[in-house]
Amino acid sequence: MSSSLLITSTLASGEAPQPFTWHLPPSKSLLARQLVLASLEGRPLPNNLDSREDLPEDIHALLSALRSEAEGASIISVGESGTAMRFMTAYLSAKATRSLRLEGTARQHERPIAPLVEAMRQLGAKIHYLERMGYPPLSIEPAVLRGGRVTLDASHSSQYLSALLLLAPILQERVEISLTHPLVSAPYALMTQAVLQGAGYPWDTQEDGAFTYDPVDRIEAKQLPQLPLVEEADWSAASYAYALISLLPIGTECHLPRLIVPSAQGDSLYLPSLFEALGVTTEVGDGFVRLRKVCLPQKKSFRAHLSSCPDLVPALVTALVGNDVAFRIEGIGHLRIKESDRLGALASEFLKLHIPLCVESDALSWDRQQLTASTASPISSSRPFHPPQIDPHQDHRIAMALALMAVRVKQLCIYNPSCIKKSFPSYWEQLGEILHVQMQ
Repeated sequence: MSSSLLITSTLASGEAPQPFTWHLPPSKSLLARQLVLASLEGRPLPNNLDSREDLPEDIHALLSALRSEAEGASIISVGESGTAMRFMTAYLSAKATRSLRLEGTARQHERPIAPLVEAMRQLGAKIHYLERMGYPPLSIEPAVLRGGRVTLDASHSSQYLSALLLLAPILQERVEISLTHPLVSAPYALMTQAVLQGAGYPWDTQEDGAFTYDPVDRIEAKQLPQLPLVEEADWSAASYAYALISLLPIGTECHLPRLIVPSAQGDSLYLPSLFEALGVTTEVGDGFVRLRKVCLPQKKSFRAHLSSCPDLVPALVTALVGNDVAFRIEGIGHLRIKESDRLGALASEFLKLHIPLCVESDALSWDRQQLTASTASPISSSRPFHPPQIDPHQDHRIAMALALMAVRVKQLCIYNPSCIKKSFPSYWEQLGEILHVQMQ
């Protein structure tokens, strides 16, 4: 790996830092949905997004893919963005006027897309796998989508469902989507429904859990204004501020502008209560949230089912380990098909810090056991100290979470630090306000 970041804690023991402010990136979940919706409606995309330094790479990838399709490209690349891969699979199936190839880079061709492809085929889409069955890259041919009943397995990603829901502006017939398995990350699908409801495309949820849509009269594209920018900060990104505060001394405060309550972002429903157990309070103001460390954890064990908010797991696990709280987190097997196998990545990297996590098919746990240096490594203790070398597995959330352990181990090294640009481009700058961050 060509670069690494040395992170050092220079905080005096027990002394709270001065109150500080973190400027979070815009909500990429909300923004991605609004961009796809705007394109399906025929709205012009915002022309000033590219100049924003806080814009996540996921949104850059989605914008590039939408523009490439509009400009007549035959090969559409979404880079490393899983969100863009899923949303563009449905989008291109509905919009294609020529043969298209949809592809990605890095881990994209290892992340399953079959449930969405099968559902789109039920609507009449013409999609074929170009290499490995069930995975990108894809060949997409022009097709006319029809209505009817669609079955979908969204047990690995709610984005399969959101991709289908977002087609509402161009559906000409009634569509009913029935789920064959329990939905993971359900708040993200609810967010998609809320965005569509606000734009006049209501999906109704039936008593049996099915989602139904009856087409509404479309507004002519020329009557639609340019999409306004989303100014709401990202609640998933806020998880690292929560985790950091939980690791710092009592009395530490952090101000988070543009973090909104109530919010359509599902993580806003979980973060405050999860971290309250670790002594962090959430004060809601007018257009901001303030975090405060008020006490140490009152219990030395924690248990939760986090199928609905999997993006919070890396930061939460770091906070629990850093506060010496035993835990068992269930319902998170689908984290294995994210940018990395997040369960495996967390286990392998925490082991470098002498923390043995237990990985199961759908759970992650820790019993507060810590390995001694001699047990964890055969290297002689007489050798010079070298900071732990953390490999984030090309995963932005692993990098951001594990970096916070510098508060406890005093110094560690993060390989490939640029991977955080996927969701939080200014993360190292923000973290540098509290810890010493140096590129090597």
